[in-house]
Amino acid sequence: MAGHAQHAEGRKTPAQRWDALVVGGGIAGLTAAWDLVRAGLRPLLIEARGYTGGLVAAGPIAGVRMDLGAEGFVVRGQAATSMLAELGLRTAAPHGRPRLFLPPLAPGDGEEPSGWALHRFPDDAYLGIPADPLASDVVAIIGEAAARRAAQDADLPGTVGTGPEDPADLASFVSARMGAGVLDRLVRPIVAGIHSADPADLAADVVVPGLRRATAELGSLGAAVAAVLERRRARRDGAGGRSVDAAVEGGLFRLTDALREAIEAGGGSVRTRNGAQWLRPAGGENSEGGRRSAWRVGIAPTRRGPTPSDEPVPDGAEEVVATDRVILACSARAALRLLRGVPGLPASATDLTVPVGAPIARFTLVARAPGLGGEPVGSGLLVAPEEQAASHEVSCPARAKALSHLSAKWPWVDEELRALHGPDVHALRLSYGRPGRPRPEVDLSVALADVAALTGVRIEPEAVIDHMLVRWDGTLPPVTPAYRERTTRLEELLTSVAGVEVTGAWVAGTGIAAVVGHARAAAGRLVGSPDE
Repeated sequence: MAGHAQHAEGRKTPAQRWDALVVGGGIAGLTAAWDLVRAGLRPLLIEARGYTGGLVAAGPIAGVRMDLGAEGFVVRGQAATSMLAELGLRTAAPHGRPRLFLPPLAPGDGEEPSGWALHRFPDDAYLGIPADPLASDVVAIIGEAAARRAAQDADLPGTVGTGPEDPADLASFVSARMGAGVLDRLVRPIVAGIHSADPADLAADVVVPGLRRATAELGSLGAAVAAVLERRRARRDGAGGRSVDAAVEGGLFRLTDALREAIEAGGGSVRTRNGAQWLRPAGGENSEGGRRSAWRVGIAPTRRGPTPSDEPVPDGAEEVVATDRVILACSARAALRLLRGVPGLPASATDLTVPVGAPIARFTLVARAPGLGGEPVGSGLLVAPEEQAASHEVSCPARAKALSHLSAKWPWVDEELRALHGPDVHALRLSYGRPGRPRPEVDLSVALADVAALTGVRIEPEAVIDHMLVRWDGTLPPVTPAYRERTTRLEELLTSVAGVEVTGAWVAGTGIAAVVGHARAAAGRLVGSPDE
């Protein structure tokens, strides 16, 4: 069925026909292909890298397969949780309460230890934004003066920070409503740890969708946060309890594994080390068998780029795919390159400057460490950016921006480690890399020093059973308000192009739930497309 082809404009070439072509095998592409299969279509999914899953990746550490990238998601809507249920996967909430590692308050803002210290996450908060700024756990973090300022949110008109003329970034929105204390000591460290970006660089409507609108409708940001939390907890979307976070029992990688298996079992095909090189209308060309298709796509084998973080490069003869449906679920750079072959799209639509994410390094280690049995940092902690410290007299004692106690956070990790290595064995993951900073250099000695500084537990090198460093350079680019406007405009222009959709985090926004929902909507729009 397949034939090799040379790309020459206007030249008929043998082509393989598929009901749909999905370009990109991350969570967006896998989700879209799965929905296409469920609709009775036969898609081909191609991924230029050597594995599917994108940022949802796994690897063996100390004999246990663990998530190396994303490990959970914020519950948002039903798209992700319903998909998990249909795939037969169970959701689970993280065990333990997370912590914040913060610098001391400025003099006069409240009593606090003289150095950096741990604080429990507030009970009722959304991305650090409290439902009640005067709650004792909030006051303990931001100080009494900042709490009183934040409480003024309830007295402000709902229009403050929510109007079309107001800045659309998250930092401006939070500070307008609740002041600098909430922004600097709650929202900024949490956003930096989760999104690897400063809230001033993120569009509020992407990171906390619907929150500005709810604030305008309900009259205060605190009321909007309370409504969001109540709605999510009432649904109990697998997470249950007070948590709005969820994971897949056994590891998030089980989701991408299950999606790929379901795609192939349903008649679709998945090819790694294959990338799309060009996209153009088929015109009057027929595919093999004489059946006319709307689009022709050149695909070719690929090999790694100069570095693991670079885009893979073509490495072999091209083939041509003929199809009526194309979903571009690849990186922004690759998708924009392909879209330049679509007639009717103005050049300005694809002339986007794509933000570059921070260079992220994740160091996972497994060690025999009885001192961690008491879970001194709960499920883990986020470290405030040092430049946001109220007092610059006390420097941060750790280089890491976050630490996860994986064996405390996820019971299945603890169970598997115990089965293989016995008691008192723990898994920790440290994350490094801040926006605007050089590529972090991390080794075992750096990681162990940070573990001691952040947990109070010293682990000797000989107690380490296994460790692994994974880099995600350039991932999680900040979705600025200006960039969001451009991608929204691109999506609007694409509505006039039959049979082509774009999806992925660069247009959907950050987070598994946002990406899954966007990908399913894109696939849904193509399901009803005619074959002829």
